[in-house]
Amino acid sequence: MGRLPVKAGLNAHDNDILTTGLPVKITGIVFWGMVLVGLLIAVFILNGKADELAARNASEAKLLVRALAEHIEANHLAAGQLKNARGDLQQAIETLKSGLHFEAVEFRSGDDVLLIGNPHPEQETVTQTVQIQGKGAAMPPRSLQIRLLFPSLKKTIADYRKKILISIGLLVVTFGLILQQVLYRMLSRPFLGMVAAAESFTGGNAASRFDETRSDEFGFLAKFINRALDSIVRQQAELRQALARATQSEAELFREKERAEVTLQSIADAVITTNAAGEVQYLNPVAERLTGWRNDAAHGLPLARVISIVHDGTGQAVCNPVQECLRNSSVETLHADAALLREDGSMIAIEASAAPMRNDSGDVIGAVMVCQDVSHSRKLAHQLSHQASHDSLTGLANRREFERRLDAAMESARREQKQHILLYLDLDQFKVVNDTCGHVAGDQLLAQLGTLLTHKVRIADTLARLGGDEFGVLLESCDIARGEQIAESLRHTISDFRFVWEDKIFQVGVSIGLVEITASSENSAAVMSAADAACYEAKDEGRNRIQVFHSGNRSAARYGEMQWIARIHRAIEENRLLLYRQNIVAVTGEDSVAHAEILLRMKDENGAIIPPMAFIPAAERYNIMAMIDRWVVTNTLEWLAANPLASNNHPQFLSINLSGQSLGDKNFLQHIVDEFARTGVSAERICFEITETSAIANIGRAKDFISVLKQRGCCFALDDFGSGMSSYSYLKNLDVDYLKIDGAFVKDVAQDPVDFAMVESINRIGHVMGIKIIAEFVEDEPTLEKLREIGVDYAQGFGIHRPEALARAV
Repeated sequence: MGRLPVKAGLNAHDNDILTTGLPVKITGIVFWGMVLVGLLIAVFILNGKADELAARNASEAKLLVRALAEHIEANHLAAGQLKNARGDLQQAIETLKSGLHFEAVEFRSGDDVLLIGNPHPEQETVTQTVQIQGKGAAMPPRSLQIRLLFPSLKKTIADYRKKILISIGLLVVTFGLILQQVLYRMLSRPFLGMVAAAESFTGGNAASRFDETRSDEFGFLAKFINRALDSIVRQQAELRQALARATQSEAELFREKERAEVTLQSIADAVITTNAAGEVQYLNPVAERLTGWRNDAAHGLPLARVISIVHDGTGQAVCNPVQECLRNSSVETLHADAALLREDGSMIAIEASAAPMRNDSGDVIGAVMVCQDVSHSRKLAHQLSHQASHDSLTGLANRREFERRLDAAMESARREQKQHILLYLDLDQFKVVNDTCGHVAGDQLLAQLGTLLTHKVRIADTLARLGGDEFGVLLESCDIARGEQIAESLRHTISDFRFVWEDKIFQVGVSIGLVEITASSENSAAVMSAADAACYEAKDEGRNRIQVFHSGNRSAARYGEMQWIARIHRAIEENRLLLYRQNIVAVTGEDSVAHAEILLRMKDENGAIIPPMAFIPAAERYNIMAMIDRWVVTNTLEWLAANPLASNNHPQFLSINLSGQSLGDKNFLQHIVDEFARTGVSAERICFEITETSAIANIGRAKDFISVLKQRGCCFALDDFGSGMSSYSYLKNLDVDYLKIDGAFVKDVAQDPVDFAMVESINRIGHVMGIKIIAEFVEDEPTLEKLREIGVDYAQGFGIHRPEALARAV
């Protein structure tokens, strides 16, 4: 088979592949297939050819013998004279030979033999015997044997086979050449084009594509290949982009790694990493200093070999958080009081946490532990904890710690039916030391007493400084009899103590309140209040004594007052204080200005109205009147702001009572000023009432207070005038607008001439000073008539107007 043309641009190996490739292989397969088919046909034809030639020779022999026999009979040729008839027989044979295949004829009659033709040993013979009738009927027939010699069957078949094979070969070669050309045009040429396009693409020409213009299978295939090439180009572009991103990410990762290493090298905390088996993989420099191990020496060692963690106080081993972290796959924090036990036996207080490290699949591949040396902060925390629970002056427990232990004692009393005793100590004559020698001396006295009393209580007891010159003692598991003995021991110790300061010697005493703590005790605040009340009763009884709290004694009454404080606070928080008003009217009826005094009530938890005398004394005793006065001022001004002068039923002018505590509060005046500004209420609509005793007690502050608010338009009334011992002497120093005569003089003015004279005297002096007079406790018409007779300006009392809620006056 011939080779295909060499494609330019391909190497010898590629050309060999192309020229002996698929088209040539297809041609070769077809060629040899045709050869095989031809050989099979030849074998099939030749297999019957010998029989065909034998049958032909027999048929020709039969025809020739018949013809020669007839010729001999017709020409009366004698059978014994065959040689003489050679010429005639030879002419007859030549005549008959046309179309026949014999080569020679032998006639044999007895001994007479005639051979005509060219005999040779490989010829095939066919012999027939015929009867030849003699000349005349008298002559008997004679036998004549005629042997015909045909060409050799083997030679004939071989020649025939040769012709057939040559014909088939020529046919196959011709067909193969034609097929090769057809295949070259149909397969090789487009295939070479595809190879060239592929070589161009692989050579870097991404725009190279296969020919899609053909309408055969190659064109169809080219479309799919071109789509694949387009996809490859896109993937290459994406791959280049991904490679660029990967390169960038690798660079960033490298930089991050460098930063991480720098960070780990410079971080102030110890960082230790382990693998999943808990073997150390890395220690940063801080971890090296903290553990005493070098990174290379610790690498691969079990973490427990490198880090031993114990309890800071007991020295007992503590579970390493890395073990829990790897076991639970979660972040674990070290015990709060943990310490690192170093190889040299020293301990370092640490705080640590461990977190799992995971791979991309989320599997835990190790843990990272971060430790911090907290020796200084823990020491500081212990100091702060001690300072938070102990008094800095005496070193005793402070009030907070005392209350915590008291709560625990009360819980044990309820849970275990135990009995405890609380002592409340308040020093007597301590103020004398402070006032005489100064606060430094007072502090020294408290410190010395703290040390002295510490040795007088049991180890299980708690001695605390509650504040100022007050101490508390909690006697756990102690009955009243034993408690009184200990209290007496403390009282005696303090009484016998002599405090020396410079050239002075002081003796102080102590008042002690004792209260029992049992399962029925209410709460710690109630117990403290009861002990405080008992202590105050001891002071009231003459000081330097012990008072046991019982439900029926005076300390219980004081304790009841103390309970009002909590109720007042809750009432303010829950807005259960109520404003009432009581009108103040002109005695002559000529003053048309609606004037009323603001009164205070409380609504209890069940909705009942509580009068002021039930809770005001407790508020005064425990110094919360300023808080109440703030509430009254704020709510009164808000009511006035919400109720402008639109109705005759509206009070145009309201009086607000202020306590002596409010006058002594340096911030109270600013509160009033701020509330006027916030609500926008005119100061001319407010009159502040202050009692004579409170004004006298704070005469300087009262004068400043009155001056500032009068400049803004407020009026002032001096309440309960006449109850003091020096009323007239202070009156000229106070710039007030009204005098409210004490009700003790007013209520009997119609019957008692002395009261009449007192009211008349106050009224006359007030008018001389330009002050208007208001009489309180006016409960009937005779009293009102006497006041008209005296010339009093205003009257107030149940006989004129019973107090009503301010809200209902709208």
